[in-house]
Amino acid sequence: MLDGIYSITFRGRADWGMGMIILQHGSITGADAMGALYDGSYIDSGANLEIRFTMTVPPGVVLVQGTPAQPKAYSISTEATVPKTAFAEGHPVLLQLPPGPVNVIFRRLRQLSP
Repeated sequence: MLDGIYSITFRGRADWGMGMIILQHGSITGADAMGALYDGSYIDSGANLEIRFTMTVPPGVVLVQGTPAQPKAYSISTEATVPKTAFAEGHPVLLQLPPGPVNVIFRRLRQLSP
């Protein structure tokens, strides 16, 4: 079972960042150090997780891909297929997000209670 609390470390073409996400019963919830919020879902499809999430970016935040800060909050939605080994073993995974690619490392911090 991959449900748990994970740190995320991510790198785009312009910068890097870090945050935390929670995977629980098919839901994704999280935030990063710059205040972006992550909300979505996942489906276990064997060796992979099929994820869908929306990232809500607060005003004044420059994305790691180099997207300039905006005066108002905005959202970016995406879907991706992520190997379970990325969550279980901390292997880096390249996510193709609408603003540009981001390498992400997931590190499990804690299992959730049933």
